[in-house]
Amino acid sequence: MTHDANTTVPVISPEDVKEEMTRLIDEFVEDTPGVTHALLASRDGMKQVVPTHMLSTKADEDWADELAAAASGLAALAKGVTGPTGDKRPVQQILIERDDALFLLTEAGVGSAFTESGRSVATVLMVLTRTDANVGTVAFAVGRLVQRFAPFMTTPVRAHDGQGDGAA
Repeated sequence: MTHDANTTVPVISPEDVKEEMTRLIDEFVEDTPGVTHALLASRDGMKQVVPTHMLSTKADEDWADELAAAASGLAALAKGVTGPTGDKRPVQQILIERDDALFLLTEAGVGSAFTESGRSVATVLMVLTRTDANVGTVAFAVGRLVQRFAPFMTTPVRAHDGQGDGAA
């Protein structure tokens, strides 16, 4: 980590950002009851930050690629749906229930550490849990994780009218 000579704010390299966000996701998966996996993907379907345990084999890496693409597609699909008020609004959270897992998906902010060009990339967070996980507890923890991502994002974490700090 270096410091900009004109400020006291530390300048963190993209590699350091990814490393810190990987640590945050690793801690989230380890500390949140029922959570088995999580990954941060770009809105265009590329994995950005993956927990350490998901990269141990080529099959795991391929699965992470598949989840990132699915997260992107689901987020795009949900964003395009007109709601009962006639508006298209940002998606706060998507929940998919299967007989083998629950999938939670939420917007996670915009970061510039995820591309070599330094351009900003919108992200989504996909979390997988066991079927017996307490969805409310996991959703609360997901919101806190997204808030912890905020210092690494160029655009603040979303906040919706009347919903406080934007926690999912």
